[in-house]
Amino acid sequence: MSTNTSYRAGLEQQFQADWVSFFATFARFEHALIKAPYLKHSKTGVTAEAGWAGFAADLGAGFLETCRADPDLEKLFTNPPMLLKVDQGEESSWKKARAINSVADWFLVVKDVRNNLFHGDISPHSEREERLIIAAQRVLDLAYAAALARADNPKMVEFCEAFRFRK
Repeated sequence: MSTNTSYRAGLEQQFQADWVSFFATFARFEHALIKAPYLKHSKTGVTAEAGWAGFAADLGAGFLETCRADPDLEKLFTNPPMLLKVDQGEESSWKKARAINSVADWFLVVKDVRNNLFHGDISPHSEREERLIIAAQRVLDLAYAAALARADNPKMVEFCEAFRFRK
């Protein structure tokens, strides 16, 4: 039986290499966070989800200041991605972006970039959105480097080890 896949026509031309890199990096981050274990919930039997807040806490407030000082990340601070919210009547619309007051908030903004890209609300020809994706990738790069420098923290060490693909 043949399956009609015409609905996917052109998708591969829309996804740029840096989008794929960001997707893969973000996915690997979440894998490594779970393995470290930085978990959103620690109750036995619940679904394992990445605990970005715990990771953010271990990076410390200095990480956010490092990011604020990075000119490549300015756009992510000054014009972060909007949030798609449900309105009355089950309609949806774009709402104000979240405030960045902590490292945990900062990672939520990176997750917002991933969510908007993953759920298809990023235009393949938007310069603004392209800059947000590149900036979000840079945040993950800086976070990995900061975690790598934390040899004194066993969870950070485990995170870095879990990030790498094993043979």
